[in-house]
Amino acid sequence: MLSGTNVEYAHQYNKRIILEAIRQHDTISKAELSRKTGLTTQAIANIVERFIEAGVVEVRGKQSSRRGQPAHLLGLRATGGYSAGLHLDRDHLTGVLLNLSGTALARYHLEWNVPTPDEALPQLMIALDHLLTSGGLRQDQLWGVGISLPGPIETGTGRLMSPPNLAGWNGTTPRSWLEQRLSVPVYVETDSIAAAIGERWFGAGLTQPHLFYVFLGMGVGGGMLSDGQPFRGATGAAVMFGHLPAGTEGRRCPCGGTDCLETYLSIPAMLHDLTPDSGSPPSLHELDALAQSGDPRVLAWLDHAAARLATSIISAKALFDPEVVIIGSRWPATLIQALTERTVREVGQREPKIVAPTRIVPAALSDDAALGAATIALFNSVTPYTEVMMKVKERPTF
Repeated sequence: MLSGTNVEYAHQYNKRIILEAIRQHDTISKAELSRKTGLTTQAIANIVERFIEAGVVEVRGKQSSRRGQPAHLLGLRATGGYSAGLHLDRDHLTGVLLNLSGTALARYHLEWNVPTPDEALPQLMIALDHLLTSGGLRQDQLWGVGISLPGPIETGTGRLMSPPNLAGWNGTTPRSWLEQRLSVPVYVETDSIAAAIGERWFGAGLTQPHLFYVFLGMGVGGGMLSDGQPFRGATGAAVMFGHLPAGTEGRRCPCGGTDCLETYLSIPAMLHDLTPDSGSPPSLHELDALAQSGDPRVLAWLDHAAARLATSIISAKALFDPEVVIIGSRWPATLIQALTERTVREVGQREPKIVAPTRIVPAALSDDAALGAATIALFNSVTPYTEVMMKVKERPTF
């Protein structure tokens, strides 16, 4: 059911448009804001004044001009907003506290092994308390808290829908659990969408509103941003990238399928494939050292993995037509770079010539799904999207 709009909602949308324009520039004048947004200089002046009073925007000197008075240059004030992000996976919980410029003020890390919801959820509050104490902030100073975790996650409710990599979590709602204990907004996304949002704000996708993120972790995820907005599908189960068919070896996947991409490219799959016949699994850093030394077994595995990944990326390009494909992981950066270079070659040789060549780059933020989760709160408070004109709920209000 569609809703109408009114002047109040349009005003909220215009505020987001202006904040987004300021965010994308180090400094910008009111006249430039007017040209870029199509809003009148008076509308710009009124909204910017409220942002300055709220401490979200600051004046950063003046722009020299040949004629008339020099224009004031505006920028986002780093201390004008804060958010916290928590990344919950089956083997760890990480957290980060961000300011509006994307600087990490505090971090948190806890190792575990597939915890139950009763074991893990209380740790979210412990992690958040640690971040706030370390960063010297109060809870009410946060714009919000973001949670990223393996999906799928049901759109609207935030309910986990039989996540293959979190056994025993079906039907749980970490967002609701945390909302009952906090006085600030709580947001939840899959780890791959959270990572995509982080890259869109602070990393390799800063100027690309149409991007596809490949997340290589304990599983393999895909996050698609279309015109800057997450693409989730009807229920929230869209872009199940790690469960695309990718081989014929009969590998069983936790999802119940066979030969899914993540049975070849997830961290457990990589460690399994590269474990010596007699011996314990290598660490990621050991594999990194072996790759840098030219170990033939590791390099052959990377070639094989790139061929699998290339097939899936070609499919994603045909379906979503992203401007850029970003590959991110908890792997060491040199391993990701090696995989990316091989994937670029594979895709270049095999993709259809009727479309523009696919641009594939390693993630600028590496594996920081917690940072992506923290970005969700900023993203939902600043980024313009048409739904804001059809909803009454708007936080924070400046």
